[in-house]
Amino acid sequence: MFNRSFPKMLGVALVSVPILLSGGIYSAQAEETQDVEFKLINNTNRTLTHFYISPTASDEWGPDILLDEVIPSREYGTVTIEDGLDTCYYDLRATFGPGDGVGSGDVYQTNVNVCELAEYTYE
Repeated sequence: MFNRSFPKMLGVALVSVPILLSGGIYSAQAEETQDVEFKLINNTNRTLTHFYISPTASDEWGPDILLDEVIPSREYGTVTIEDGLDTCYYDLRATFGPGDGVGSGDVYQTNVNVCELAEYTYE
């Protein structure tokens, strides 16, 4: 179990990601420029090695917000978006390492309303 925060820049906006591998349930609550938080669940048989998030309106991905951390199979982390933007719609990109089941690689999801998320699960 660990609890860490990793500040990174997303364009000119700040993104921080506390990773909690055990603990309570978190809900996303945001209005305009308030922070958004959701539980990121890796319910696959592979390790989540990289996670990128970017406003849907952007043509570029932000940095890997996991940095050197990973979310192992059947574990979760907590994502907090503190970017000061007034949008709720983001694109998500997860990279999975080798493991049981279908191969490894990137999984994309576009136009996700993170303001309405309590959790987001990869299965």
